[in-house]
This record gives sequence, C-alpha cells and structure tokens, in this order.
Amino acid sequence: MNFRNPLFLRALWGMVTLLLTACVATSALADISVREIKIPMTVKGMLSDSHIQLSATEYKPEGDGPFPLLLINHGTPRSQAEFATVKNNYAWQAQLFAQRGFVVIHTLRRGYGGSDGPWAENYFSCANPDYIGAGLETAKDIHAALEYGRAQPYVDAQHVVLLGKSAGGFGVLALSSQNPAGVVATINFAGGRGSRGPDNVCNEGKLVDAFSHYASTTHVPMLWFYSENDHFFGPALAKRLGEAYQSKGVDLDLEIVPAYGNDGHSFFEGRPNASVWVPTVDAFFKKIGLQDFKQSN
Repeated sequence: MNFRNPLFLRALWGMVTLLLTACVATSALADISVREIKIPMTVKGMLSDSHIQLSATEYKPEGDGPFPLLLINHGTPRSQAEFATVKNNYAWQAQLFAQRGFVVIHTLRRGYGGSDGPWAENYFSCANPDYIGAGLETAKDIHAALEYGRAQPYVDAQHVVLLGKSAGGFGVLALSSQNPAGVVATINFAGGRGSRGPDNVCNEGKLVDAFSHYASTTHVPMLWFYSENDHFFGPALAKRLGEAYQSKGVDLDLEIVPAYGNDGHSFFEGRPNASVWVPTVDAFFKKIGLQDFKQSN
C-alpha cells in the first residue's frame, strides 16, 4: 500500500474524515456507553502484597455481546512532573473502535493521573538503561486491565487486541512477549522508551536489545506504526527495532507513515491520520481472521 500517493490519501481523507466528524461526534455516542472504572491490581512486594486501583475509561457498544476487547495504553511524558496530569487523551480513537464492535478500555498505569502509585517504570540509567525491566513493569499494569476486561460477561475473552502508544506501545510489546491468554494481536504506535529530547534516545543499542529480548518469546501477530518525522523514535531506529522482531520470526507488519506536524510522534493523536491507519488496521485484522474494521453507516 503506497501511503505517499496523493490520490490515495485524498480519497481516504474524504471517506474517513466524513465518518469521524459525522458519526463519531454524534451517532457514535448514542450507541456507546462510556463509564469511568477502577481496575484492581495486586502489586507483589518483598514482604507483603499491596492492593491498588488503576483509573480507567471503558467504552462499550450497545448490546450484550460478547464483544472483542481492545486495550489502549498511553505514553510517558519526558518530565516526571507531568505524570500526575496524564489523562485519557484517546476518547475519539476508543469510540472509533467501539463503534465497530470492540469493548475498549483505556487504563492509566501506576503513578499516572488518578491511578494509585507509586510509579514503577523507571529504567534508571541513561548510559545503561534497564529497558527490559521497565517494560515488564508496564506490562503488569496492562495485564491487570487485561484480566479485568476478560472477566466481564459482555467480553469475548478469547479475542483481545493490545494497543499502545510510545511507552504504552513498548509495554504492550513486553506483555505480548509473555503470550497472555486471549490476546490475538498487538498494535504499536511509535513504541519505545528512553527519549530524553528530540532525536536523542538513551543508548539506542540497549533499546534494540530489549526489543530483541521480547521478540524471542513473542508469538502474537503485530502491526507497528512509526512516522517519518517522529523525533522520539525516528524511522531509522524503528526499522532496527522491527528487524529485531522479524529476525526472530515474529509476524510483524511495520508501517513507516507520512510526516505529521512538527513531530510525528503524535501521529496517533491526529484525527486526519485515521485516513492512513484505519485501512491498514482493517487489512491487518482481515489477515489474522479478526472481525473486519469496517466503516460503519
């Protein structure tokens, strides 16, 4: 699929933008119930366990289901001072998936927004970062959301998609390496860790090593998106990360998508970009035998 073809982009723009403005903003809300929920999580300690709650938003289609489940996972601000202000910034994306038959849960992980803490995703050293350990901590929170979602009576527990952006993308890769029950696909938007400034990643080699480590035990099919002008994890690094997976035999589709704004790291946040990623997700779901991600009327 040629994403640089102007005719292709214009055609999809007209179709999907109309959908987003006319459907998502109006009729979608009438058919989707949105509620704030608390997800229980047990955190293992050296002496005792602690029981905390993660703040989350659930989007459920009308009806009894069972519906496939999609988990959306957020990124990490470069400044720790901003962690407490993280909120659900993926409402329209969640509604887009929910309108097509998914129960969607967007969870704030430990130490972010209204979720209990403490924050646990530290990779510690820029020179010698523990990316593997940091990603596995993120995976614990996503797994708590996975267990909660699969237990709901209106969810099809055998058809779950993990989706993450940036550190959330890295987290879904970490969890996918454990091949949790029910997960049939993973979608990664600009996943990674260690960006401390524009085009400045702490020890890129260690990040590639972490991706390779996760890939060595991963069996779930994957779809990744990285933008041509991503200044967190640029296309050259993205290709190295993808090669780390493909060399391990993981079924991975890596899409380098067009530049967006001043920094394509926010590609997933841009509504116009749905004209690029929606058809690609549609094709991916068809390929793996999941329900079609079709435009609704």
